[in-house]
Amino acid sequence: MKNIEEKILMTEEEIKQLQNKRKKLISQQKQEERKKRDRRLYEKGAVFESIIKESISFSKDDYSQLLIYAKSLNGFMQKVSELSKKATEKPMSEEVKTEETKSEG
Repeated sequence: MKNIEEKILMTEEEIKQLQNKRKKLISQQKQEERKKRDRRLYEKGAVFESIIKESISFSKDDYSQLLIYAKSLNGFMQKVSELSKKATEKPMSEEVKTEETKSEG
């Protein structure tokens, strides 16, 4: 009887360890996703500022107003749609190569 109880306790301990490992992996995954998002935001913001130098002094509301205005212009959303479609058609290996090249440079 004691042997079975010991096995139960050991199994419960293994379950706790696996649950902790799962939590740790989920946390790691979220951190990696945040890093990717942060990098993407930094890169896009840098491109925006390099094209519109005056935007450096813009507030968050100024950015929002500018993008809302741009969105209302003829052809803007069509171009967004074209670029979005092009990006989704791009093979994943091409994106990985682009990211690797950026990391090396």
